[in-house]
Order: sequence, then structure tokens, then C-alpha cells
Amino acid sequence: MKSTDSIKVIVFFIFVIFSHSIFAESQQFYGLRPQINITKEISDRWDFNVFTSTHPILFDNTNGKTQFPSDIQYYFQTSPIYKYSPNLNFVLLGYIYQRTNPFSENSGNENRIFQQIVYGKDTIFRRLTQRMRFEERFIHNTALDTTPLSTRLRYQIALLIPLKGKELDNGEFYFNAYNEFYFSLTGARNALYSENWSYAGIGYQTRQYGRIEVGPLVQRSIINQQHGVRYIDLLQFNWSYNF
Repeated sequence: MKSTDSIKVIVFFIFVIFSHSIFAESQQFYGLRPQINITKEISDRWDFNVFTSTHPILFDNTNGKTQFPSDIQYYFQTSPIYKYSPNLNFVLLGYIYQRTNPFSENSGNENRIFQQIVYGKDTIFRRLTQRMRFEERFIHNTALDTTPLSTRLRYQIALLIPLKGKELDNGEFYFNAYNEFYFSLTGARNALYSENWSYAGIGYQTRQYGRIEVGPLVQRSIINQQHGVRYIDLLQFNWSYNF
């Protein structure tokens, strides 16, 4: 693919991903999302991954009579990864801990276990990756002091385009975009298709310290039974490193 074709593909993906937010008339939040993604090679067949992020909302948003306070979300994930082939890997049992609004009376804790499959392939659009994840969620209900089980299915499709040449080498920039669809299957839910995350960013492959990346992330979620929509617009910073 020529560089001009790559630019056209990048512009197209940015427009498709963020057009829904441009015309949105729903509740809107703004914040940051720094995250760290560390992977350690254990053997030829196994890796071990640790991922963590935080999610501070920087600005209050008043929409009609409803006011939403600035707050934060903390997320921690760990998983062993089985590498079936260079293009295909599995997680048979991963663990996630999430704490939301830790500085308010409405704080919440969630523990999850998950299974996933990731398939990546080089195409004419460069590296195309698909991820399917099934989650068993244990969300603590503070008011009732209960922790019911719910399940969710997530499907992510991602595209990575080197901005110089066909392969991403050390010391080069790249474009990365993904869209992830969230489907709440069982338990308390506001909709079957409950969330959507869209991201597009520019990254740099360093020679010694992994990848550094930055770009906007739009989180869209259904927040009530009337299918009210909330958008959280975040500037995401990512550092990925493989040992």
C-alpha cells in the first residue's frame, strides 16, 4: 500500500470511528486515560501480561437538572497467554479488578474472570487484529450488599498501519485504531448492545523502551432503561513493553 493510500485509510477510519460523537446530543464527559501494558515472555508457548489504567474525569458536566461529578476509575488486569501460532493466541483464565468512584459514597468494586481469543493477520490495510472476550462479572451492589453474577461478550477489531514502509521497525511512527463492541448477556443490564469504545492514535516504536502512543478514545454507553446515552471523551496515553 502506498503512503497516500495509507493516509486515506487513516482519515476514513477516524471519520467512521468518531462521527457518532460529533453529532451526539447526549451527556458528555471529558478526561484522561493513562495506561500501561507489560508482557513477559515465559516460554516459546506462553506469555504473561499485566495491564493497568486509570480513568479520571476532569470536568463536571451539567445536562438539564442532572449533574455528574468529576471522579476516577481504576482498572487492573492480569492473564497468562497461550501462543498457539504467530497469528493466534488464547487466554483460558484471566483476572480483572475494577474500582469506580473511589472517592465518593457511590464507589463500586468489580471482580471479573475472562477468556479470550486473539487473531491477527497482515492484510492490504496492514496488521488487522480481532479479539473476542467473554467475561464473568461480579459487581458489588453497595445498597443491597450483594455481588450478583453477570456475563458480557466483547468483540474488538483493530488496525495498525506503519507510517513508513510495510513493516513497523524500531524508530518509526505508526497509526493504531480500534473499535470494541460490548454485549451484556445476563444479569442487570440497560441494553444488550450496552457499550462501544472507539479509538484512533499515533504511536512511536522506540528502540529499547517499547511503544508510546497517544490518541482520543470515545466511550459510548447506555445508562438507563430508556436507552439514554452517555459519551466519555478521553485522551488516552499508552505505554506497551514486551520483555
